[in-house]
Amino acid sequence: MQSVSIYDFIKVKIASMEYAPGRNFSEMDLAKELGTPRSKVREAFNLLAQDKLVQIIPQRCTTICKLELGNILDSIFIVRSILIAVVKDVHAQHIENEPTIIQLKENLSALENGGAFSDADFFQADHLFYLTLSGLNGFPRLNKIIFKEKLNIDRTLRLSIGRRGDYIAIAKLYGKVLDGMLAGAPDKSIKAICEISDALEKYANMAVKCHPSLFK
Repeated sequence: MQSVSIYDFIKVKIASMEYAPGRNFSEMDLAKELGTPRSKVREAFNLLAQDKLVQIIPQRCTTICKLELGNILDSIFIVRSILIAVVKDVHAQHIENEPTIIQLKENLSALENGGAFSDADFFQADHLFYLTLSGLNGFPRLNKIIFKEKLNIDRTLRLSIGRRGDYIAIAKLYGKVLDGMLAGAPDKSIKAICEISDALEKYANMAVKCHPSLFK
């Protein structure tokens, strides 16, 4: 396993909250668990420290950083601003036949209609929504920017939602964004994006109240 792969592996675990804020790791123990040289784990931890996801305490351990409400709200604002810019820039005729749009619409419809779905199904559709929108204007760096900020948002959602109604409500808002874009009505999409942002802020504040030990 290469260091970048280890980096991605740990990052996914952090985003899913399997590696929760405050959890400690030793390079040696994690290297044994992953079957990789300790130096590779150290390289991955250094990359994660640059992302401010872990804190390295020399000669002791590496700790998953606790969440900060201010950072989460900043992430929500950044993602909202990017999505609004994308919506304003993309024309309906450029996206109506995009295969990713068609697949995304199908996934969201399944959630909206209340069929059987799991947490993993929701987060798969959620990931595809942001991945699809970030790729519509042909600027690849948007993808990296959005998903860097999305990690904060994903952790918040995993802490604060879990009721079926929460998932369905968010899926419906994602659908409204797409419907507005396909209809050539960016104002409707922007309204839905702002509603998504408001909902995420609500969930962020809920997460702080329900899990204060995971926040600074």
